[in-house]
Amino acid sequence: MSAFFDSEGNIQQVEVTLETVRAAGDNKMSVRDFVNGQYDTNAEVHGDVFSQLCASEGIILQPSKKHGIKASSLDAVINGRPKLEAGSIVKTPSSQARILLMPAIGALVEDKLLSDLDMNANAFDSMIAIDDTITDDWLLWPEVNYAGPEAGRSQPIAQLAKPVNMLTLTTSEKSIKVPTFSMGIEWSEQATKYLNLDFITLSIARQVAVERNERANQNILAMLNGDADVGQTALSAIGGKVKTAVSLDAAASTGITDIAGAMAIEGRANRPNVQGDNPTSVRIDTTVSILNPGWNQNLPIFIVDPSVGWPAGTIMGIDARYAIQRVTSTNASYQAQEDFVLRRGSAMRFDAGSLAGRLYNDAFEVLTYTP
Repeated sequence: MSAFFDSEGNIQQVEVTLETVRAAGDNKMSVRDFVNGQYDTNAEVHGDVFSQLCASEGIILQPSKKHGIKASSLDAVINGRPKLEAGSIVKTPSSQARILLMPAIGALVEDKLLSDLDMNANAFDSMIAIDDTITDDWLLWPEVNYAGPEAGRSQPIAQLAKPVNMLTLTTSEKSIKVPTFSMGIEWSEQATKYLNLDFITLSIARQVAVERNERANQNILAMLNGDADVGQTALSAIGGKVKTAVSLDAAASTGITDIAGAMAIEGRANRPNVQGDNPTSVRIDTTVSILNPGWNQNLPIFIVDPSVGWPAGTIMGIDARYAIQRVTSTNASYQAQEDFVLRRGSAMRFDAGSLAGRLYNDAFEVLTYTP
């Protein structure tokens, strides 16, 4: 069984099984976070519980040149660590090691994701209003129309009279299949002897970062153009959601969103500036400060990658507090783990089910202009 030092410094034995992986999924947690929440240890002295359990099975999560600790090889993890037995060296395979291997690689991938490719994905994450995790492949997606309640107003009433019912909400519900995205890695028996976890996790981390970057851009485009997977139409099909710059200002000819549009905004005609102004001069007027501005002092702008196919001359504004809902399914992750452990194969698969859709249409506005 795997082992770790508890908070008192005593060695505790823990049997990690597929049920541990399933329980982590049911609790919407990674195996590392789930295990660390189940047991107490002195992390500053011994490291977190999950890392200790992995180390006890020969899976080194934190190699150290200073202490002569190298990254584990696949051969050592899958086929067992060398052990002196009856005067001869034998290898003792461990089912614990196979169960811990995929969560260990997942934890290392999470720690090694590249910051440059994570930029768009992290920016998209910051715009999500609700981020749910489910353990099923199917989601009951609600659609709520707040137009009526928001247009209503409270009214004075007589004594003991019931108030006007203005907060009745109707919700249409539909079941949606959460798409599963799968990424696999396979190795030959010869490669097993030479590959270590550092090389594998770095390779997977690079691919995961590329996937997240691409999906962030695609999700943003889906907010504008609609998404059949979640049954949402394009914003242009919703009355009043798309306005032209000319309708607001007849002289308007520039705007934003892709990199060309962002540069156009920077170089737009009649842009306010302070050239020729002397801010230290004595003035007979005062500087105005708006107490209730309807805009942020610094407006964050997400530059969509041109390869996504963002429509030219289009800017989409969102209220990030109510705009986007994302749902992630953890169900597929357990099945991939079970398949790897029970079939004892030389390949593993990482599955993730995810979809994103508009939460409230009122949180979106679109402006188009003529480039």
